[in-house]
Amino acid sequence: MASHLFAVAMVVLMTNLGFWQLRRLDDRRADNAQIAAAMSQDPSDIAAYLDTRGLPPEHTSVAARGAYLAGAEVRIGNRSSGGQPGFWLATPLELADGRAVAVVRGWVPRRSVVGLDDRSPEPPAGEVTVVGLAFDSVDGGRIAETGAGETPEISRMDLDRFAEVSGVDVEGVWIRLRAQSPPQSEGLPEPVPDPDLTEGPHLSYAFQWFFFSAGAVVVYALILRRTVTGRQETPGTT
Repeated sequence: MASHLFAVAMVVLMTNLGFWQLRRLDDRRADNAQIAAAMSQDPSDIAAYLDTRGLPPEHTSVAARGAYLAGAEVRIGNRSSGGQPGFWLATPLELADGRAVAVVRGWVPRRSVVGLDDRSPEPPAGEVTVVGLAFDSVDGGRIAETGAGETPEISRMDLDRFAEVSGVDVEGVWIRLRAQSPPQSEGLPEPVPDPDLTEGPHLSYAFQWFFFSAGAVVVYALILRRTVTGRQETPGTT
């Protein structure tokens, strides 16, 4: 009796795990649809958005016009591209009304720090127009140790830490650059790709759990059949 209950419990558990993966797939698809819609909409002016609607949802397409504060740049460490180590380069953009928004202008290879890549990542001087995606501040950022005169570095886009090391009070949203006018003159920083809106492994995991569940039923049925057959073939005793 106990073995029957155990087998039933395992089949129920694995079946539920399969349906759980299907629910996660539905959630992933819904999130992807929301992100795709936010990224594809016409860019909203970030200053007007902040004034009238507050902080934009993540992945909202936004635009901003102002001047980069090149002397207040910050590195966002441990960001790789194509297998190469590097960092994001984030620069405050001062808007016409004096407010500033942090802009992640793109990825820079770590080798450029030691002079092995002579392309300049300096931002354009004067007024620029940027278009990108809005993101919330990420908590838990840590300040890295850097040498005297080096660009400060933090571990993630924690806007409190960004303001601390850059000395610029920025708004509570940052922009990941997609397009800029005028463009970078020497190809650095390299644009950070948009998120890959894949569905993940949830569907294949669901099939696996359903397969395991069906397999458990078949195997246990064979075991029971063999057990019953063995009992029938065993001579009775008097």
